[in-house]
Amino acid sequence: MMYLSALRAQTRNFVGKFVKNEKGVTAIEYAIVAAGVAAVVLVIFDKQNGPVKTMLTEVFSSLKNKLTATISA
Repeated sequence: MMYLSALRAQTRNFVGKFVKNEKGVTAIEYAIVAAGVAAVVLVIFDKQNGPVKTMLTEVFSSLKNKLTATISA
C-alpha cells in the first residue's frame, strides 16, 4: 500500500510540473502566427484574381491610357 501512495505522489508531482511547463508554448504560438501570415500573403498575392494584382492592373491600365492620350495629342 505504501508503494501505491508513493507512486500516486510522484504521478501527481509530475502532472503538476507538466501542466505548469510552458517552454514549447511560445514556439507553437509563433508557428500559428506564421501560418496565418502565410495564408494572408497567399490570398493577397493570388496569381489570377487577388486584390493586389487587380489594383496593379488598374493602375497600369490607367497610366497606359493617359500616356497614349498624351502622346497622341
